Amino acid sequence: MPSRPAAALLRVVVVAVLVLSSVATAQTGLQDEYQQKAGLICNFLRQCKWPERRFASPESPFVIGIFGTDQISGYLQENIRDRLIQGRSVRISRITRKEELEICHLVFVSRSERDRLRAILGETRRENVLTVGESDNFLASGGVIQFVKNGAQVRYQISLDAARRERIEPGGFVLRMALPQATAGRPETRRLADMP
Repeated sequence: MPSRPAAALLRVVVVAVLVLSSVATAQTGLQDEYQQKAGLICNFLRQCKWPERRFASPESPFVIGIFGTDQISGYLQENIRDRLIQGRSVRISRITRKEELEICHLVFVSRSERDRLRAILGETRRENVLTVGESDNFLASGGVIQFVKNGAQVRYQISLDAARRERIEPGGFVLRMALPQATAGRPETRRLADMP
């Protein structure tokens, strides 16, 4: 039988291993979540159509803005590295002021900005910006696409009213893959049969 100090040390080591293991598992889950979100954002760029006037020229890049805590830009870089989307390069920009939002075609708003959503989304209103967020109040605050966790899988909901307001046309794939949401008191949700 181990001595008391040895037993105590063994307990500390076991607890430390368990804590580190759970932290590593949580970090892996968070990495997977943001990898999925980055892949979906790239699909949104591929599958949505913006008004031509939103681009200064045919060579103008898509600009993805990241507003709030940034846990996604590295994964976005992996997804777009040396690739064109709809014939355009893609630039990722870290946004720190609301006034910078108007240069973006797509803005990802981190959950760290949950309490400031209305002000942030007010800056992009009617500017042809596809707003994508991860806060549970994103659509209700006027956003276009809200990420939703479904177990380990990341899915999304879309507000067709907000997309129309921004004059952004989500492609059929984006609409088919969206989750339905309750419409009572909320912006209109996607229904493929209702699309023009």
